[in-house]
Amino acid sequence: VPPLFRCAKWVSRSMVTAGKRAYYENTNGVPKEGDGRVTHVGVKAGEMANRIVSVGSLSRAKCFAALLEAAEPVISSPRGFTTFTGMYEGSRVSVVATGMGAPMMDFLVREARAVVEGPMVVCRLGTCGAVELAPGTVVANTPGSVWIARNPGPGPAYPVSAPVKPDPRLARDLADRLSARVAVVEALNASTDSFYSSQGRIDPNFDDRNHDFIDHLPPEVVSMDMESFQLLFLASIAAEPVYAASAAIVCADRISGTVITAEDLHDCEAKCGPAVLAAVAHYPLAEPP
Repeated sequence: VPPLFRCAKWVSRSMVTAGKRAYYENTNGVPKEGDGRVTHVGVKAGEMANRIVSVGSLSRAKCFAALLEAAEPVISSPRGFTTFTGMYEGSRVSVVATGMGAPMMDFLVREARAVVEGPMVVCRLGTCGAVELAPGTVVANTPGSVWIARNPGPGPAYPVSAPVKPDPRLARDLADRLSARVAVVEALNASTDSFYSSQGRIDPNFDDRNHDFIDHLPPEVVSMDMESFQLLFLASIAAEPVYAASAAIVCADRISGTVITAEDLHDCEAKCGPAVLAAVAHYPLAEPP
């Protein structure tokens, strides 16, 4: 037995012998604590609705959660997730602040799926950079999202994946509801593995090889974030239905360099909240028994 595995087995046996409880269980599946609470998102069965709105920032989550009725206890995990659950227009909905990046979206979708019974519907309302769009515009990813990550080996430095599409019914309803409240453009998104290198930001401290990155984006790509692709991809491969769609508020036009003001961002969030919540609440989803 390799020394690493001998060490791991010894630690496991010593913890049992000493009467200590493991940090979590099922390390080769979806890890949970002893009470069934998933390790990262921090919820257990019954605490997460099967209708979910995902946002990056806690302030946006609080803005949306203020619209919920019959609010349940707020659940904050030590891994950066905060979950608000309540009723919106007759449906139980959870609003989750996830933080940033594809791994955080991966935790959310997989761990919610592990504790939620029946089909799920998940909408993301995030922020993004855009190519020649005014800050404050909302990009609805009706055509879906591609994935771009730095390739450390030979070949193109930033290969672009095939697009993954949202659920068409949910995406259509989300775009229509948003359009009634804010300026919306429906366009392809690119999710990336970095806010910096694979979104074309120039950092002289690193050899990112991205000086002409934006010039070589596929012409269909209008927005860039770090989460939407992972949401749509996981929904597309889920064993049990996960209906997903995404949209994002433009915070910066990467061509002109114009950046949204804090006041305009919060105003746009407040306008988008009812639209996103309604799209999730009214999606025709068979509720678990």
